[in-house]
Amino acid sequence: MDNFPNYLNDENKIFLPLINRNEECKWLTIGIGDVTNSEKLFKIKYPNCAVYGVEPSAAGNFSNVGTVIPYGIGFNDNDAKISMKVNGTYIEQNFKVLSLTTVLDKYIHSRFVHYLTIDIEGFEYKILEQLVGSGNLTEEKTGIVFCQIDAELHNPQMHNAHSAIRNILNPVEFMLNFLQDSSPFIPIFNAPYTHHPHQKVTFINIENPECEAAFGFTFFFDHV
Repeated sequence: MDNFPNYLNDENKIFLPLINRNEECKWLTIGIGDVTNSEKLFKIKYPNCAVYGVEPSAAGNFSNVGTVIPYGIGFNDNDAKISMKVNGTYIEQNFKVLSLTTVLDKYIHSRFVHYLTIDIEGFEYKILEQLVGSGNLTEEKTGIVFCQIDAELHNPQMHNAHSAIRNILNPVEFMLNFLQDSSPFIPIFNAPYTHHPHQKVTFINIENPECEAAFGFTFFFDHV
């Protein structure tokens, strides 16, 4: 496996490797949070891949690695209050928000993304659940494809959790629902993360043929 550590609270971003490390690919970070070491390590191994990051305020030095998309992420293009960590304290601020489809179409110019890493203080649940089942962001409805997803699933009971996820009991319950029969994803890595605890999980898309061509997922299944 590829491991791209962020060196923040021992966070690791775990993926299966590309078959050809010289291949062109796309990496999308949703929620930069001033930390860019994973993306730096990724670019060293895969120099021909394009890196993009969505972050309304705390982009740090991400522009040294890839393209910063300076907005929040949501389902519509509008203004919204977003919980941000400022000097160690979470506060709500108004930011311009773009839909995921707008980000993909306007900035990445593709709805096919090899790598997605998402960490947005709980709202990752609402984005991810739309990628499966009857969600509005499935490949069947939108053509959006993510081959691998690294997600930080926040504890819904943490004090600064997004109000939209208060009805989620825990990350494990969410993962079971996310892996429903019509989901193209399966998990390949899962570990508790930080003291809350949150859950770090990596999902891979085993149904899309372009993902299979890029990563050869079936090879790993045959050699387990």
